[in-house]
Amino acid sequence: MKLLTAFFKLVRYPNLIYIALTQYLLQYCVVAPILRYNGVEPSLSVASFCLLSFSTVLIAAAGYIINDYFDINIDIINKPDKMVLDKVINRRWAMAWHTIFNLAGVSIGFIAAWKIGQIYLGFTQVLCSLLLWFYSTSFKRQALIGNVLISLLTALAVVVVGFYEKQIYESFEAIMSPEGRKLIQIIGIYAVFAFVISLVREIVKDLEDVIGDSKDGCRTIPIVWGVEPAKKICYGLLLGLQILIVVVEIRVALIGWYIAIAYLLIFVQVPCYYIYSLLKKAHLPEHYHKVSSLVKLVMLSGILSMVFFKLFL
Repeated sequence: MKLLTAFFKLVRYPNLIYIALTQYLLQYCVVAPILRYNGVEPSLSVASFCLLSFSTVLIAAAGYIINDYFDINIDIINKPDKMVLDKVINRRWAMAWHTIFNLAGVSIGFIAAWKIGQIYLGFTQVLCSLLLWFYSTSFKRQALIGNVLISLLTALAVVVVGFYEKQIYESFEAIMSPEGRKLIQIIGIYAVFAFVISLVREIVKDLEDVIGDSKDGCRTIPIVWGVEPAKKICYGLLLGLQILIVVVEIRVALIGWYIAIAYLLIFVQVPCYYIYSLLKKAHLPEHYHKVSSLVKLVMLSGILSMVFFKLFL
């Protein structure tokens, strides 16, 4: 039982649930309803979607494993009580599971692509797998590059559903129709939201881990540029997120989705302001950890807003 618990901690199972939930909500609360509203059936069957989602989850799990594998020296300092590698799970077993998950994830991704007749899309999963490897081995230790890369991969977990939904670019005549553009815009907004909120969290995590990172020779934003500049980047990102949400609220108000506006205000905008106020006062690792946890909750509440498309369409 202890080994199983450690394994789930190693693969960050809550984050894997986030990924699967995001893709499920996008497909069945946004993409499929909008396609059917315009008289078009989704090309992703339930089986194909499950394969795609499972593929993404496996590759993400492999990424978390390899990240911990190369972060052992950092985690000894930053998170000694949360470590499972070398304490419960052998490093060789961790590398074996990383390889198995990657191979399975990429293979399943190709199967899902083949089932919709677009096998080349399977290379998307290959790219994600490679980028996660380079992130853990190199990019994570460089200022900004690692943060941007992992945030792009977070956004890609959203966008990949659109990639595999060939009806978006086939039935809407290369997205030139108003319906096609609308769907692409919605997916794009959620991808931008995922990118920005993930980037905020990555920088906050760097602030939390600055002691261990500096001793391991990492050159993260707080180490290279300083704590205050790192915080200011987060302030700017949070402001940009608020502006994006206001623009969305204006568009939503035009079609009378006032409940959605209230939801965004209460569960996304107000918490973002609270995160900003906490971050201004934060100066200890436990402070940054609290901010990071709140950012994750805002990410979840933003994802759950997809439900309104299912309710109102």
